[in-house]
Amino acid sequence: MLKILQWLDYIHHMLSRMSHWRILVVVLMTTATVSFHYGILIPDAHGGLLHAIHGRLCYIPIILSAVWFGVRGGLITAVAITAATLPYARLHGITDRHALVGEYTEMVFYVAIGLMTGVLIERQWRERRRAESLQRELARQERLSSLGQMAAGLAHEIKNPLGSIQGAAEILGDGAPAGSRENELLDVLRKESRRLSGVLDHFLGFARRRPPALAPTDLAVVAERAATQMEVDAASRHVAIERSFADGLPTVRADAEQLHQVFLNLLLNAIAASPDGDRVLVTAARAQRDGRPAVAVRIRDWGGGIPEDVLPRVFDPFFTTRENGTGLGLSISHAIVGDHDGWIDIDSRPGKGTDVTVVLPVDRSDRGH
Repeated sequence: MLKILQWLDYIHHMLSRMSHWRILVVVLMTTATVSFHYGILIPDAHGGLLHAIHGRLCYIPIILSAVWFGVRGGLITAVAITAATLPYARLHGITDRHALVGEYTEMVFYVAIGLMTGVLIERQWRERRRAESLQRELARQERLSSLGQMAAGLAHEIKNPLGSIQGAAEILGDGAPAGSRENELLDVLRKESRRLSGVLDHFLGFARRRPPALAPTDLAVVAERAATQMEVDAASRHVAIERSFADGLPTVRADAEQLHQVFLNLLLNAIAASPDGDRVLVTAARAQRDGRPAVAVRIRDWGGGIPEDVLPRVFDPFFTTRENGTGLGLSISHAIVGDHDGWIDIDSRPGKGTDVTVVLPVDRSDRGH
């Protein structure tokens, strides 16, 4: 029953996402071939040469559906044609053994062609997506390199005079009467200079990313530590942080401190996106990626989501939609996860929230765990 529901859900998803004209073409071609088979379009087409021609025509909507909709599309069309033509032999009183074997063998080929064409097409889709992803990654790395050098230079030029401003503000603040207007202004100067110093440190961290110090690491422990650290900030926004960690997770080879920074960045974004009284869910579980055992940490919020036109740019350095954001949090997180031979995926729908998943391969020495 569950499989049937999954197939029905796929059909609904396919109908809603794919172009209506493609579905209409497949349906019309399938209807035409079945009608041809039973002699509705052409009288007496169910015998001899015309019937043999029909058997070949049925492959057209099957292959077309597989090309447009993948494996399930090809199989759905093949099964539909098979089901429609299955009663043919009984209705027309065919009893010849060789004719029946040929009829039913043709139906097996319908399903086989739909399956094989769909598999080949989906493999081509995956290769195309992988090539596009590599191109985007290369372009992003080039931008990271050039922007990193620029950020380092600017940060150095600004940091020294900023340190002088901070020191002068501290000295002047010692002589200002408490509660005076002068002290209030100096307090603003101190706070803003500290904030700017933090932004510069962020820039320098982006520009001078150190290689990870890899060691066997329990991702659930790292994620729990980050969630605990962010609880005060979440509580101030009336957002709860919930956890769900699978037991007995294998270790990964990672730099725990760098991944702690990644999870802090992701939690900060999730909390900022969450409305008052909402929650953020942090989970850790086993996973598979490219045939390799892995551990996945997922951070889920139910906020406003990310617009489709913004989603491809979220990992770009200095790109942000937040008023006080630096645009480096996700960029740095993406680079750190990449340095760990891992993956970071974002699934977001406007109005329904965002899922960010960090996937790291399992430590080879712990794969039997």
